[in-house]
Amino acid sequence: MRKLLILLSFLFLNICIAQEVSLELSRENIIMRGITVPIKVTIENIDCKDVIIKSEEAEISKGDGCKFNLVTRTENREIVLNFYKIKRKDTVFVEKKTFRVRDLPKPTPTIAGLEEGEVSIESFKKYFSIARFDSYSEYICMNFKITEYTMMIVRDNQSVGISKNLGNRASEDTKQLIQLAKTGDKVYIVDLKCKVHDEIRELDEIKFDIVD
Repeated sequence: MRKLLILLSFLFLNICIAQEVSLELSRENIIMRGITVPIKVTIENIDCKDVIIKSEEAEISKGDGCKFNLVTRTENREIVLNFYKIKRKDTVFVEKKTFRVRDLPKPTPTIAGLEEGEVSIESFKKYFSIARFDSYSEYICMNFKITEYTMMIVRDNQSVGISKNLGNRASEDTKQLIQLAKTGDKVYIVDLKCKVHDEIRELDEIKFDIVD
């Protein structure tokens, strides 16, 4: 009988330790370096308020419900997160998980829903004067504000005009330049910069071909 009780106790202990930790990340098993990453964590049969995450290589703050915000600036390629639960006022370790750490690739700039390529002369004059430049990252499903850019229009290898913009909308000078465009012109957007949290990042230039 005593052997049976010991065996049952051992099995019960293993069942408790094997509680499943479920995570929701925008990119599976990847955490972007220097970016606030939202994580949703649930531990089987544990209330969200009793879930804790700890890591020596990240700053972690609690959000609403089961949501946490994590920022890591580690130079390592991996980060370990430790998951705990509160049980009878004690903090009990549940599981640890390892994630890959990457630098965020350059966000993709867009205007009027376009990344680059052909745009009709009508749409160019109508929308590029009023549309807002944005940049987005498919890696973390976020948009980042464009802080400045320069527009150049080229016709037959000759410059029609150049206009620099501070912010993400066309300046009055840029609006006037846009109205000078003709079919066949090439529009270059260069010196693009966006704000990723507290950091200003340079983006790749983009080009549009003006068509009928």
